[in-house]
Amino acid sequence: MCGRFALSLVASEFADVLGVPPPEGYRPRWNVAPDSPIVIVRNTGEGDVAVFARWGFLPPWTAEPNDPGRQINARLETAAQKPMFRAAFVKGRCLVPATGFYEWQKQSGGRNRPFFVRRVDRAPVLMAGLWRRNRLTDGSLLETVAILTRPADPLLAPIHHRMPVVLPARLVGLWLATEFPVGLVDELLRGAPDEPSLEAFEIGRGVNDPRSDHPGLVEPVLEADPPARLL
Repeated sequence: MCGRFALSLVASEFADVLGVPPPEGYRPRWNVAPDSPIVIVRNTGEGDVAVFARWGFLPPWTAEPNDPGRQINARLETAAQKPMFRAAFVKGRCLVPATGFYEWQKQSGGRNRPFFVRRVDRAPVLMAGLWRRNRLTDGSLLETVAILTRPADPLLAPIHHRMPVVLPARLVGLWLATEFPVGLVDELLRGAPDEPSLEAFEIGRGVNDPRSDHPGLVEPVLEADPPARLL
């Protein structure tokens, strides 16, 4: 799954790295939590644009912003068929850029071990997402988003059984295209052969507090077991 991530690009490098300017009000974040505004990149039909959307996808049938049925993740295997996500799968596909994401390895004593996962080359992780726009009871519009997940690859499986769908550069245009290419879901479920290489390392438990938001959160725990033994 994906329940927390970082997007720490500074505004001056955002466009150079992602190909679109940042939305107004953008700032680097190291601990992005559900129900907060996150940056998504979507195709408007006239090009890509980066905007904010609230992380926590609202069902199409609700007009309540805090509906308990909102979801931060959607399973790639079933999203195209589920009533909650299928319309967004057709016309609401987007990217959720990150510099890395967090996963927690369950421990028998309850003190789960947090790990930070990023690309080996330190380039942004481009996660596949779905967004939609709901009209609320007060008449306003709210855009929300969920991050798509798939079964974890061998690197991350010892930490968590699910992981975000990470798009290689070759598939970004196809994912954002108006017409969805046949067979793309199967390729993403298997893991594209050119999917970016990831690395994972244990970090401190400061990330457990969603109010903590600073670069030190992604520093490795030096006394931890080496990742090679863990993963």
